Amino acid sequence: MAENCAIVIGINGYYNGISPLNYAKTDAEKVRDYFQHHLAVKSDYLRFFCDDSPRETQPTYTTLLSFLDETFQTPFLNPGDTLWFYFSGHGMSFEGQDYLLPIDGNPRLITNSAIRITYITERLRRSGADNIVLFIDACRSTGQKSGGLGIGEEKQQGVITFYSCSPSQVSYEIEEIQQGAFTHVLLNGLKIQGESNCATVERLYNYLRYQVPQLTQKHKSYIQTPYVAIEPAILLHYILLPKSANLTDIYALKNDAFHAEVVGDIPLARQLWRRVLVASGGDDNQAFEAIERLANKQSQPQTEQHREAEAQGQKIAVAKGSELTVDLNQGLTIELVRVPAGKFMMGMPPEERQIALENALKYNVEREKAEEWLDWSTPQHEVYLQEFLMGKYAVTNAQWYAVMKTKPCEQYDSEFQGDKQPVIGVSWHEAQAFCEKISEQTKRAVRLPTEAEWEYACRAGTTTAFAFGKTITTDQVNYNGNYPYADTSKGKYRECTVNVDSFTPNAWGLYQMHGNVWEWCWDEFHNSYSGKPARLKSNGNEPWGKLKVVKEDNHAYICRGGSWYDDAVNCRSANRGRFNARTRVNNLGFRVVFGSSSPGLS
Repeated sequence: MAENCAIVIGINGYYNGISPLNYAKTDAEKVRDYFQHHLAVKSDYLRFFCDDSPRETQPTYTTLLSFLDETFQTPFLNPGDTLWFYFSGHGMSFEGQDYLLPIDGNPRLITNSAIRITYITERLRRSGADNIVLFIDACRSTGQKSGGLGIGEEKQQGVITFYSCSPSQVSYEIEEIQQGAFTHVLLNGLKIQGESNCATVERLYNYLRYQVPQLTQKHKSYIQTPYVAIEPAILLHYILLPKSANLTDIYALKNDAFHAEVVGDIPLARQLWRRVLVASGGDDNQAFEAIERLANKQSQPQTEQHREAEAQGQKIAVAKGSELTVDLNQGLTIELVRVPAGKFMMGMPPEERQIALENALKYNVEREKAEEWLDWSTPQHEVYLQEFLMGKYAVTNAQWYAVMKTKPCEQYDSEFQGDKQPVIGVSWHEAQAFCEKISEQTKRAVRLPTEAEWEYACRAGTTTAFAFGKTITTDQVNYNGNYPYADTSKGKYRECTVNVDSFTPNAWGLYQMHGNVWEWCWDEFHNSYSGKPARLKSNGNEPWGKLKVVKEDNHAYICRGGSWYDDAVNCRSANRGRFNARTRVNNLGFRVVFGSSSPGLS
């Protein structure tokens, strides 16, 4: 039986002139109660520190440091156990290091009075547990930024860290609910039962990043967007709450465990298989066999596939977790994200259609045209896909120049010409030519994504109109903020593209699948899914249309994602756009897909 162990810290009244908080202690008490009553953490395995704790558990620098040093001298938990760490208070980033401030912390003497998060995680890893989860509700305020306090984006190896807000944002306390926004939503999410539960890292993250901004916008008129730092990234599908996991969750974790074994990360593979065993109630023969198989297996620095790739002159390097990079020379790379095999419902559900129609009519689109356009994304249908690798970002101006030696962005204003902005002004044929060049260089099949691959990757397991939830804001996506979706308030209209690494990625680590630029897909345009062949539903990695296309062709091809110029409704996951193959405009780009083999490519 896997054990849970928890450390909970909440600080309201800081010394040394640091602004006090109102509800950090309350939040910590509620989190402690959750661990006790919902996760059945034993009293010996629960440590609670707050303002009015007994002297031996006061959250001072000396007490916390001594606790971390003495408690984690030797392992006391086992592989398969989970160690939870929750902190509610002030944090600070200094010289690239993230610190948590104890009650007597001094921002002017940060290295001598605050505790580095890296030190905390180093001690926690000594516990013997291989599942370590941090919830950091820091950089909190009652409405004003906390005087330069706040934590950055530091990742902790082997740890899943949920941060209450993005580094550039403030973490708010809400007087009406007598709690911090993040912790209030966190506890609600952890307590959800049934199909919509938050049993996995991915589902909890999606829940937080939709619900927290909604709450803060309602009470504070500001956006606060939580984010999760996962190292390695493959832990996105990790099961946090085994008793609430379903068969799909277990299947996804098995897939990740197999992948970890293939790339030679044997310790991670063991960890994932152990979690499969816990989630299945100790009744999974495949997990037992895998754990036994891995017990005699040593980690390999490289996989056979990687060595073979190098022998063929490929320039693909296995990176941490599920990401890879492709060397373009000149100091440039293309970063790729592994998109897992799976199935999803492609297209727009009826309830979304109604909202999208009302949205279009609100902005004076003729009903007949709006109805015709929305028909493009129907009927909804199930599609199966094999694993593939997709560009983490849209192809940039710098990457295009490195490969093609041209600068199509120069036909547009200087605001579109930054090296890290997406390449624009390229036709479907030119995007294909870029892929062919990369194929020649890497000896791998490189192409545009199929439309099914694109929507599957964009959704990243979600079923809402956007990967970020039921709606979006211009703090999340670059679109024309004068035309928001549903009841969202108006936002910014930037009138140009932004760097491809701007904003928060979706749950699978892909950036700007919504907005910034439309993205070419491999498929020809069809005005609905009604005539879609059955083979394409069972194999979403194959495009709908001709595989061999002559350069003179000017048929309409699919584009996805919306752009900086478009209304929010055009940026929905299910939305389909179209451009003729020779079209070149300043809001249309593309990203690449890699595979060991692809239809029509060698």
